[in-house]
Amino acid sequence: MRIEIKIPYNLNNVHTIEGNLESLKNLRQHHPTRKINSIYFDNLNNQIARDNINGISKRCKFRIRHYGDDQESNCYLEIKKKLNKFGFKKIIDMQSKISDVKLNEVFLLNNKIYKEVINDSYGKEYIFQDFMSPQVLVSYSRDYFIVDKIRITHDKAISFEPFGIDKLSTQKKINDYLNVLEIKFDYENLNDAQHILQKIQAKPKRFSKYLRGLSFFNSSIYI
Repeated sequence: MRIEIKIPYNLNNVHTIEGNLESLKNLRQHHPTRKINSIYFDNLNNQIARDNINGISKRCKFRIRHYGDDQESNCYLEIKKKLNKFGFKKIIDMQSKISDVKLNEVFLLNNKIYKEVINDSYGKEYIFQDFMSPQVLVSYSRDYFIVDKIRITHDKAISFEPFGIDKLSTQKKINDYLNVLEIKFDYENLNDAQHILQKIQAKPKRFSKYLRGLSFFNSSIYI
């Protein structure tokens, strides 16, 4: 399990933040920059969102993730889990192109994905409660870095698109005015992570792209 510290900041400060990153000793690119697309799911009463807002110690999120602008790219179901301040995730290869996935059928009883989720101690609590359906598509460009054993991701050009006719907004796409840094590390490397945080001129805060997306389309109250 790992700790994730998020640092959202106004995109007008991107040059300052990038300068802070470049000043880190031993910083190197860990993976080529790529576009990430995540489709988040929830049940009819948005239990996943409410558990996140309420800070429930054991919770998870469901999302289908694919990369780039190609609708023929492969996709993966991720169960992103949280236990107190520690995070980890289960990745399920859907063995399908995103263009072939019927999003409203992913969690149906006769779907193979349902069978995998129902055996997960985190996931089953949510799919037992209600029907799961897509809520928000979140897309962004991600830079990947590593400093010794500390991983850093830098998410920019974040945008949100709603699913479903119940979203009380006429906007089909919203571009965020925030970027997000994430510092990811094992607890044993906490001191090294704190040193990095001292170099970055922005404060860590609780931040969820999923909740933020819902708030833009009037489906959740989130600051």
